Amino acid sequence: MEIYEIPDTIHDLFQEVAESEGSMSYRIINYSDGMSMDNTQSMSHFIDCVNIADEYIDEYLGTQLTLKHPNYDKRIVIDSGGLGDFFSHGFDCYWQN
Repeated sequence: MEIYEIPDTIHDLFQEVAESEGSMSYRIINYSDGMSMDNTQSMSHFIDCVNIADEYIDEYLGTQLTLKHPNYDKRIVIDSGGLGDFFSHGFDCYWQN
């Protein structure tokens, strides 16, 4: 079973957070072989899936990521966390205060 409820691009990420009044949650659920990972690994996987280039990363602390985008005044903070097992991963995204 695979469920990827994440944005397609970094532009989509910023736009969706803006449209949802500064807060958005995403998740990845994938019981396929090789998808067992901790929160740091799931953040890395999220970065790869959304294709977030280094130029957009302001700070990367393993389970927390701060992004900047030239078309937006605010930065986005992303916190990765589990959803109850090592196959289900959540990503809470919000504007940085």
